[in-house]
Amino acid sequence: MTPPMNRREAVRATTLVVGGLLLTSNGLVLACTRERAPAQIAGRVLNEDDQTLIEQIADTLLPATRLSPGAAAAHAGPEINLLLSDCYELDAQVRVVNGLKELRRSCEAKFDRDFASLAPSQREQLLREIDATAQREKGHYFPLVRELAERVYFSSEIGMTKARRWTMEPGKWVGCVPLKPGQPAWG
Repeated sequence: MTPPMNRREAVRATTLVVGGLLLTSNGLVLACTRERAPAQIAGRVLNEDDQTLIEQIADTLLPATRLSPGAAAAHAGPEINLLLSDCYELDAQVRVVNGLKELRRSCEAKFDRDFASLAPSQREQLLREIDATAQREKGHYFPLVRELAERVYFSSEIGMTKARRWTMEPGKWVGCVPLKPGQPAWG
């Protein structure tokens, strides 16, 4: 007959078994099956690949023109990541991350290439199709991505000083000023 196990020995044995299982499952088994994940940016929602993709989307929505630089010149990616991480609720963050995955899948399925390697016209076409879908579906990720791109771009130095008509100190208030064709809005 074996003597009964005391509580301290039971806890020690359980800890060894559970610890061994955790080390094996997380360390060995998953290490063999896991693909290399993109580097996560400390404290941010988007990883490096997602941040690059969202900057490319922003630059497609707000491209460089003859009169103003685009969203890429304003370094919209890191700023969108910061804004999304610090100012938006978890459900919005998840919606954007899942939406970027969906965009990657649809890009691969439609063009057999990633978004970055598409011609500007193909990028625009894809984003127009996604926008049309977003208008029919409630809670779609694309309006949020568009909002983030616009907020970041038009609050950046480039957006405020180059894309808009900006003066350091405004003059007198004139409530109704006609705009000439091609004239940017006031900042």
